[in-house]
Amino acid sequence: MMSEGWYGWKGKILRVDLSKSKIVKQELPKEYCRDFIGCRGINSKILYDEVGPNVHPKDPDNVLIWGTGPLDGTPIGMGRFSVTTKGLRNSIAEGGLGGFFSPELKFAGYDFIVVKGKSEKPVYLWIDDDNVEIRDAANLWGKTTWETDRIIKEEIGDPDIQICYIGPAAENMVHSAPLISGLTHSGCRSGFGEIMADKKLKAVAVRGSGGVELAQPERFMGLLEELYEYFKPENVMDPWYLTYLTGPPHNFIGNDLGNIPTRNAQQMGFENVKDVSGEKYFEKYYARRRACFGCFLVGQSSWYEVTDGKYSGTCGGGLWNTIGWGPLMGITNLPAILKAVTLCNQLGLDWFLVCYSIAWAMECYEKGIITKKETDGLDLVFGNHEAMLILLRKIAYREGFGNILADGVDAAAKKIGKQSEQFALTIKGQECEIMPQRNLYVCALGLATSETGPDHTRWYPPYAINPATFPIEKLKEVGWNIDLDKAYQSRLPEGKGRLLKWLTDSRASLESMPTCLSIWRGKYHVDLNYWANILTAGTGIDFTYQKLLTIGDRIMNIERSFNIREGFRRKDDTIPMRMQTEGQPQYHYGPLTPEKLNYMLDEYYSEREWDLKTSIPTRKKLEELSLEYVIEDLIKHDIEVT
Repeated sequence: MMSEGWYGWKGKILRVDLSKSKIVKQELPKEYCRDFIGCRGINSKILYDEVGPNVHPKDPDNVLIWGTGPLDGTPIGMGRFSVTTKGLRNSIAEGGLGGFFSPELKFAGYDFIVVKGKSEKPVYLWIDDDNVEIRDAANLWGKTTWETDRIIKEEIGDPDIQICYIGPAAENMVHSAPLISGLTHSGCRSGFGEIMADKKLKAVAVRGSGGVELAQPERFMGLLEELYEYFKPENVMDPWYLTYLTGPPHNFIGNDLGNIPTRNAQQMGFENVKDVSGEKYFEKYYARRRACFGCFLVGQSSWYEVTDGKYSGTCGGGLWNTIGWGPLMGITNLPAILKAVTLCNQLGLDWFLVCYSIAWAMECYEKGIITKKETDGLDLVFGNHEAMLILLRKIAYREGFGNILADGVDAAAKKIGKQSEQFALTIKGQECEIMPQRNLYVCALGLATSETGPDHTRWYPPYAINPATFPIEKLKEVGWNIDLDKAYQSRLPEGKGRLLKWLTDSRASLESMPTCLSIWRGKYHVDLNYWANILTAGTGIDFTYQKLLTIGDRIMNIERSFNIREGFRRKDDTIPMRMQTEGQPQYHYGPLTPEKLNYMLDEYYSEREWDLKTSIPTRKKLEELSLEYVIEDLIKHDIEVT
């Protein structure tokens, strides 16, 4: 039962209609909190209920949703929030990001922002506790995200306000343009920025003076101290934790395992990995540590500065991009990679769109499919960092050959043709992430079935817990029912469907509280009892291990149902052709064949109780999750629910 008062949540949705310049503050329904928690979960509920298949992504009735959760504004929330819309691929477009925006929104008194309509001119939303205004943003249109950040703070006269914004790439309707916040935090690469630009909404700025009230503050702090104690290096049981925290060894480990996509994933190991390694980064370019709100993993993020050479003056945030940017395009110049990361943040580009589209173009160039005639004279050989940076800007501003890549790899491959579709590395029309699909089958299954397109946060970490570091009897104590012998064998299809269902259900709940995937490690990777306890202490509602899994299951089913209503089916749950047909003999593994993929899909759908032929959730499953109204809605749209 929910109490009369609000603990954790603020109890308010801020609704903005840009067409009418109308602002309304609405009570947050408590049943939403009970059934979907917050953040990603409630976002998906709102999107399903308010945006049907008759609403085109660019229609005024499409909505933009910013969602926080009950743990936002506390240290365990770590500044995470979710943004959701109907993307231009007609799928649900959702993504999470961190920083300081979500705590500030909670401190201002709001859990959610829902924006609909379209402005005739560029505007930004200014939230100052109870005072909410739609302000003119004509002077901001065309500006970079960093310029926008500075100008709004100068206009408000407060350097500590928190802001989300889009860059020129979104304004130019570049594929997969994300939302940027706090200069370097990026989220919803499935196209939130494009819909925001279509509505002429340049930014949302917020300042709050309140706080978050907890139901059981002493118990909450005790649980927080327990987490801090566990993650001391001498206590943590996850063997990847320290490398994840500090970064350097990851490139070398991945390279030795055959997990680093190289030259558009033609190879899975980079001979020059040392040149783009974490060691090189920390030795020459690391400037200082950074962290999101309340986060104790300060090594997870960092600020870099290039102080000499051609790219001197480059600064920004982000360490993990070096894993993908260099090898994927064959680039060994680390300062150039850092420059590219900074430009993506400033121009509001999706990192993966840029590196995969350019890597695809480089392979086309290598194979003679395109020449300098098509590339505006650029010598697109793998490793040409100067051409990469020129092309990156061309993509953002839709200039020349960049205009072709700006629509995404799928669209570019259709235009160029000549069998270039065979090495277009996309899923559901969106570029892949840096995940080794042929060597980690649960990654492939997770990417294939993700409703938003490739998104590792929906099932991270991408492995079962190591049975050598977490005894079977301990797993039974925390309620885990996964066969570790099968799940831990990375290239064994059997067991991956069951593992992925548990991962996606549990992560859907965790992302709805929210908290950060960086601490889903060791014990806290599998022990949902801890998360149920801290959520209960924060909200006063009795959450349990099983309730969290049920809520996660409900979120997954309403997101799948949204996509089903838009026409997505089992045929869309697939992986790029290269992954299904080309092996990596030097690493002793072959392709992930269609037979193996279909085996895993059958197992996953069976575990989820979805129809094996269509992937439509069954009537029994939707009724079990109290989603009877979804059954009625799907039937109304001539979709058979068995």
